Amino acid sequence: MTERYPASSEAARSLVARMSLDDKLVLITGADYRDDPDGNTYAAGFVRGLPHLGIPALRLADGPSGIATRETSTGMTSTMGVAASWSTDLARENGVVIGRDARALGQDVTLQPFINIDRDVTIGRTWNTLGEDPLLAGAIGAAQIEGIQSQHVMAQAKHFIGYDGAGGNVVIDEQTLHEVYLKPFEDAVCAGVSSVMAAYNEINGEAACGSRATMTGMLREQLGFEGFITSDWGGNHSTAALAAGLDQEMPGAGYVGQHPQFFGADQIKEAIANGDVSEADVDRAVTAILTQYHRFGLLDGVNRHVVTEEQIEANADVVRRTATAAAVLLKNDDAVLPLSAGDLDGLVLIGPGAGRTIATGGAGESSTGRFDRWIGVADILRDRFPKARIGYQPGIDLEGETVPATALSANGAPGLIRVAEGITDETIRFTVEHGTALAPGSQVTWTGTITTAESGDYRIGVGQLGATAAVEIDDTTVIADQRFYGGSPRFGDIKAGDSGVCATSDGLDNRTETVHLEAGAHPIRIAVNPDESGRPVQVHLRWVTPAAREVSRQAAIEAARTPGPVVVFAYAEKHGNVSSPLPEGQDDLIAQIAAVNPRTIVVLQHNNPVMMPWLDDVRAVLCGWFPGDEGGWAFADLLTGIANPGGHLPFTWPAAIEQGVASDRAHPERSSRGVLPGTDIALDTFDDGPDVSESETRYTEGVNVGYRWYDKQRYMPLFAFGHGLSYTGFAFDDLAISAAADGSLELRVRVTNTGDLPGDVVVQAYLGAPPAQDENVMFAHKTLAAFTRVGLNSGESRTVVLHIARRELSYWSPTRHEWTLARGERHVFVGDSSADLHLHQAISIG
Repeated sequence: MTERYPASSEAARSLVARMSLDDKLVLITGADYRDDPDGNTYAAGFVRGLPHLGIPALRLADGPSGIATRETSTGMTSTMGVAASWSTDLARENGVVIGRDARALGQDVTLQPFINIDRDVTIGRTWNTLGEDPLLAGAIGAAQIEGIQSQHVMAQAKHFIGYDGAGGNVVIDEQTLHEVYLKPFEDAVCAGVSSVMAAYNEINGEAACGSRATMTGMLREQLGFEGFITSDWGGNHSTAALAAGLDQEMPGAGYVGQHPQFFGADQIKEAIANGDVSEADVDRAVTAILTQYHRFGLLDGVNRHVVTEEQIEANADVVRRTATAAAVLLKNDDAVLPLSAGDLDGLVLIGPGAGRTIATGGAGESSTGRFDRWIGVADILRDRFPKARIGYQPGIDLEGETVPATALSANGAPGLIRVAEGITDETIRFTVEHGTALAPGSQVTWTGTITTAESGDYRIGVGQLGATAAVEIDDTTVIADQRFYGGSPRFGDIKAGDSGVCATSDGLDNRTETVHLEAGAHPIRIAVNPDESGRPVQVHLRWVTPAAREVSRQAAIEAARTPGPVVVFAYAEKHGNVSSPLPEGQDDLIAQIAAVNPRTIVVLQHNNPVMMPWLDDVRAVLCGWFPGDEGGWAFADLLTGIANPGGHLPFTWPAAIEQGVASDRAHPERSSRGVLPGTDIALDTFDDGPDVSESETRYTEGVNVGYRWYDKQRYMPLFAFGHGLSYTGFAFDDLAISAAADGSLELRVRVTNTGDLPGDVVVQAYLGAPPAQDENVMFAHKTLAAFTRVGLNSGESRTVVLHIARRELSYWSPTRHEWTLARGERHVFVGDSSADLHLHQAISIG
């Protein structure tokens, strides 16, 4: 194998030769971030350094999207949004922002991109993938890697391999594994990715973190990967994984003690003594790690763990342009968008996302963003058009009001009592804004009674900063303490936006739960524990009563009776999907608003396909994703026509959940929950049965994932893969195809903007199936083979050139175990979605 980094590899080998076994073992096992002697910025994973050898510690920061540490960093457009841009240039710029933030925060490795395939629309983790197609996901992921690593920060592509929803044993045939699930990782390797994270699941009967076939055979020997492979936390189950190709075990971040470590010094030494692992395996792992250390300047002092000022404005520019480019116009009847100058006089904006940008939808693995930049569309449009009458109603109150003293009591007095101090506080509102914040490190418990005037559903909310709070009502936990991982919040402290979809107006993290309470008195207990930030402890107790909820709802419906248009900003939970309605009764609210205003427009913030029972009743739907910190500006530009939506869906939007490949009840073996191994008995038939980790999911659909599955089954989705409308129109003609010297195809097609506005179009080329080949292989009806995003002025024409690589013309032979050119006549289709293909032409291959 030709070495890509010979100088780095030689330097690493030279250093390894000087190391003792104990030195080497330090680098292959993780430590707790609290062991970091250089500061406590929080790293998702941490490796101790070896100062006597000039080897610094290694910090690994969580993601995507953005950099997740205890420090505030850029809130970025969701990864689905980046994929929806279909722009490798923007993906690369997003990578630059991620790398810049990581470098400024003293991090060395960022755990992204997430390049597994969005196979199952019901799975919560698909929100931070790059869509359902391996070509698109691979291209966007590779561009992000290039951007990240241009900032001298390592990228760690995850999760290798088959981690596409299922958590147990994933069974994938050889052709499908190579053509669909390996493809994005191949692109990552070609982009020079420094490291890869091995997954939790088993792959064809072997733990992914211990699979010689995939880690050594496929990743290293077949793809030529020269970086290091890290386990997902708790994903390693054996010291033998080291011999199979795993280089580093990373519990880290307080996970130490929660998951057994197998790469500890004693375990590895015992494995060497038993012959399960050799010191040559250790040397291979340490050499791989130190090669990347050298490559990224960690051994020569070029990179140091110095926290520097973040480039906030430069990063914000990228986020704003990405949020704008990512937006997908799903529907636009009668060209109701963009809004005209006349529309603005009488325009009504409804939904909490119009009042303050729902930037990231909560933390998860991603950055929470910058609260001070979440400026809402309502304020932006009012500033831009001061003479226009622009109304705003939240419709859904995510914040509520402080629970009044009249609803609280303790020992016969209004308020709640501090247990340790015997002090009665009439209200729980201790914030910097009101000058009542508690001292840093305060630990407080209040008890008493909360009295409700009516029976119904109450939204109970706790604002918290500098601490984490828990609430019990009727001796039942309503809001649980967030003290994860060894007694502290996940990132060491609490930030605004960690919980829920939006922070409170005074900048506190907004934790809420809805609980049904009967009218009358209920015992309540609030416990507050400080985080590690050393900041003042802020906490308030708020609620939205059933009466207040109805007042907000009716106010929105009445405001919608305007002669102008109404724009409803709706949101899904970060992990929401088509299997569940929008939270807080938003579906009903949209339907009621559409019933009183025939010019209702919906801006939808989400990551995955969601139910839209009101779709036929509204005039337009703009899919805005979670746009990041600058989303308010992007939405204002898009609604008023300053910008033209040019995003296209990176997934197929099913008309019903049963259409999904993993949701077909006739094939429970395809479900991410899976079946009992060796059977077709679905695990979800058990009320109290085996855990998902004990399941087996078989990808019996083969290469037909995503839109390919819909083609095979002849299903009509709600919106096709690649769908995206525009405020202008585009025409395609003059398709010409020629063979290139390297065996690829070169496509030339003329694209013309036929409308009155400038706009972007994504030109998509699909390759049809060949005639039957000489062995039993699968071919999809059509497969995305090339794409590019093009911006055109009104009336402008341009000849676009696309290259279909030889690899896209080939299939993986399960008998020869190699790529094989598919010979015969192929049809090439060109258009702007998988269902809207304007041109096609046949060509003979081979």
